[in-house]
Amino acid sequence: VIIVVRLYPTLYVVFFAMIMLKANSYALNNPTKELLYQPTSSAVRYKAKSWIDIFGARGSKALGSVVTNAFSDSAQNLVANGSLVGMAVSCFLIWNARFMGKKFEEYTESGYIVGEDDNPESKNIQMAIEQNDSDDTSCAIMEDEESDKKEGDEGNKPLQKKAEIALV
Repeated sequence: VIIVVRLYPTLYVVFFAMIMLKANSYALNNPTKELLYQPTSSAVRYKAKSWIDIFGARGSKALGSVVTNAFSDSAQNLVANGSLVGMAVSCFLIWNARFMGKKFEEYTESGYIVGEDDNPESKNIQMAIEQNDSDDTSCAIMEDEESDKKEGDEGNKPLQKKAEIALV
């Protein structure tokens, strides 16, 4: 698309190129980007998505503004030099996509989840699951009959709900 704009720098070609780029971004780029988050923990996914959506999107718009301002003396100069910058960025993104694709395949085949090893959140979740599966917890709400049975049946107390903290 960039090469076509460079060869035929008319307004119609530029508009058509923008339509094609937006359509491809929506149809291919966004779903592919979401797929890359599969071998990551929820904490890493949250942080990476925020960084990419905020810094990546704003950074690319800032780079476009810098290129536009630097070569804005004529439309021909902007198309000629701006397309070179676009091709350089495209080459970097193609290299990055190939590298990330290899890592993605490596991680999905091995079952490795990025951020799972040293994630305190996943350890806390696992600890909470284990505590929920246990019958005896550090804090519980018991009725008097249950607490009397634990303490050795101290007598006949009327049945009333009473919150006790059982220290284990």
